[in-house]
Amino acid sequence: MAWPIIVAWIHYVSIMLMIASLLGEHLLLKPELAAAEARTIQRLDLVYGGSATVVLITGVMRMFLEKGLAYYNHHIGFHILFGLFIIAALLSIYPTIVYLRWRSDTRAGKGQQLARDRFKTIQMIIRVEMTLLLLAPFFATWMAHGEL
Repeated sequence: MAWPIIVAWIHYVSIMLMIASLLGEHLLLKPELAAAEARTIQRLDLVYGGSATVVLITGVMRMFLEKGLAYYNHHIGFHILFGLFIIAALLSIYPTIVYLRWRSDTRAGKGQQLARDRFKTIQMIIRVEMTLLLLAPFFATWMAHGEL
């Protein structure tokens, strides 16, 4: 049946999109943003959240379509991987709230000026999220190969 292959493909493409959009946010973020740059960061954050949601949904689907819930549930790699994903999701809340607060300004064509503390906080959060996402493939591979 083709469903497991299609779901896995969507899962992998969404992971790549999630990483690319987060990297884009990191590269564009600076203390002073023109309106177009701020709008692009907002869009990238939307893509990041959407792709993370698809990763979660397709990941759950893969659990049922492939090896089954029992296989994943007993594996420590699964729990670590899921934990990394949850931590990254929770960390992303702060930057998303900041970007959402820019909406009226970006619609009006105004740029953004981030205070040094806020800029550094968002920058660090994005870097931590990227680090967590870089660790995720290790635990996913471990989980797919079974116990050591």
